[in-house]
Amino acid sequence: MPKMVTATAMAALLTLLLSAADAVCLPFEAHCCHINPKIDPNYQQFKADPSSRVPGWEVVDLDLPPSERWRHLVTPMASQIRTMITHFKALLGGLSKEIFKLLEDSSKMKVISERVLKEMGDYGLEIRSIANATGILVEDLFAYNIAYELEGGCTSIVAQDDHGRLIHGRNLDFGLFLGEDWKRFQWTLTEDLRPLLRNVRFVRQNRTVFKSTVFLGYVGTLTAVKQGGFSVTVNTRYDNSDWAALRAFLEGKGSGNFLSLLLRDVMVGNHSFSEALATMRSAQLLGPAYVILGGTGRGEGAVLERGATGVVNETLLSDVAKQGINSVVQTNWDYNKDPWYDNRRSPAEHCLQERYNTNITFEGMFSVLAAHPNRNRLTTHTALMSAEMGDLEAYIQFCNDTLCAPWMEQLTV
Repeated sequence: MPKMVTATAMAALLTLLLSAADAVCLPFEAHCCHINPKIDPNYQQFKADPSSRVPGWEVVDLDLPPSERWRHLVTPMASQIRTMITHFKALLGGLSKEIFKLLEDSSKMKVISERVLKEMGDYGLEIRSIANATGILVEDLFAYNIAYELEGGCTSIVAQDDHGRLIHGRNLDFGLFLGEDWKRFQWTLTEDLRPLLRNVRFVRQNRTVFKSTVFLGYVGTLTAVKQGGFSVTVNTRYDNSDWAALRAFLEGKGSGNFLSLLLRDVMVGNHSFSEALATMRSAQLLGPAYVILGGTGRGEGAVLERGATGVVNETLLSDVAKQGINSVVQTNWDYNKDPWYDNRRSPAEHCLQERYNTNITFEGMFSVLAAHPNRNRLTTHTALMSAEMGDLEAYIQFCNDTLCAPWMEQLTV
């Protein structure tokens, strides 16, 4: 199988390279903008096509009891959620053998989930209600709701135009090494997740508190915007801890916050970029992560490289703007430590600085995120946000050609 896939991949690569007349970059060339209108999704076409948009807008009413907030959304999708969770659990061993041992021990997981769900308060009650509505085991839904603490891809960008107007964009990639669909040359879990995407308004007293793009059955926040306040995305970060803080917490030996649940608290309780930035700098987490924030005023953009106990490094838009650069880009590697086989950061930076340094728009941000290698076989959707206007647009993404490998090594898997 590996030799056959490699030969097919290389033949397709050469064909695509020769036919893409508008392309000016070699495939996977790091220091080059890969925007190519001949093969990239078109923003205006996606915007005009309802089938390309993430479905919504749904409502999660925070005035309702936790047991009633998600029922109307998850009940019709019970089968799809169950299938996705089954695949996730079966394939998790490739990420962390220690975590996998916990998840596979059903009696231990039942005890752990009961304890942790009680500690989660309303969020635990929401997860229990989703279990009741779908017939899925509570411990399985709990495992799903900590999934992004363990694995993810993603590109997040905060950029401003020459008037200081900010746009926050992201690709959410998920499913690497979590099952191969050789028939479609896709990742199994990525395919499972796309049908679960929804745009949701979280409301109180019939007023929108914040907007978010969610996966049904998952109660945390990964992508969200609060009008007049700030926007946030999170990217997975890997360090050498092997999720020690998370494992200790699950075993009752540690403390900290699940990042996606903390971000829901932040979206409700914080009201400005500076307030959210301060919260995310100081909070104790259960593992490493990148937190990307955008605001409403000039220079209000930040990338926090987080460990479980504190900030490892941070990049502020206000600082890089002094050098004439109006954007910050984060993938899944620490700043200036991108490996040769997965440098998605540099192509995005080239596109932003060469084409959109003073004139970023939703369409421009979409074109950057829709280009290889930022759009790849793991990409579930692209989200575009403006905290100033409270706008969130989200589009379902696919990538089917050879250049859709997240990184060069995948051409030989």
